[in-house]
Amino acid sequence: MKNYSKIILILSVSLLIGANAYAQYPENFTKDQADSTIKFRQSEVAGLKADVDRTQADATKASSDAQQRMADNTKCQDALYAMLGSDRNGYNAYREQLARDEQELAALRQMSPADQAAAKTRIDALEAQIRDLRGNKLVLIPDHKSRVQTLSTNFIEMKRGMVPANMTYTVGTWRKDRDCLWNISKKPDIYNDPFAWPKIWRANMDKIHNPDIIQPGMQLTVVKTPITPEDKDLTGYRHRRTH
Repeated sequence: MKNYSKIILILSVSLLIGANAYAQYPENFTKDQADSTIKFRQSEVAGLKADVDRTQADATKASSDAQQRMADNTKCQDALYAMLGSDRNGYNAYREQLARDEQELAALRQMSPADQAAAKTRIDALEAQIRDLRGNKLVLIPDHKSRVQTLSTNFIEMKRGMVPANMTYTVGTWRKDRDCLWNISKKPDIYNDPFAWPKIWRANMDKIHNPDIIQPGMQLTVVKTPITPEDKDLTGYRHRRTH
């Protein structure tokens, strides 16, 4: 019974194939017409094969040209790095340092003024690194030049907006150090201006009752902000002298 079913299935498939083949050609399709059709199909296949071969050849040539252009580009880049006194490793190291400095500046700019003052070591280190970037010939590469200029500008703006940290000055003796508010104020690391001595006095009025008299060992607070005309105003001093 099973063999009979298989025979029926095979006959059905054969009839279906025969019907499809017959439907593709007219009833009076001759041998010459069939041969002509076969030759035409063979010609089409040959043409398609030729197209495939040409496409593969074009792809191979394009790949070879691309590799040659990449090699030429690498050669030009190496020549450029050599002109700038570096090589590919130096170039990569420069870009990595630039990226780190950009990240460091971004982190510092997010700090409060007080935290920035406490991060003086980091800020000084970043300033030195920016100076190194600017002094390296690789900065002449347009992308580097633009990024380093932006980095420098943003760093300067950050420093301008920083509140300088106060410092403490310990009063020495008159005999040895000639310390008085006038002489202290004119020290280069204080205000570099003797006429700014009232600024020191006003910041330490809880310790200095008479600005003409200061005692050795006093710990004076020196406010490191820019000098203004008000800092040199002697009105309060004259008032104390007359009372």
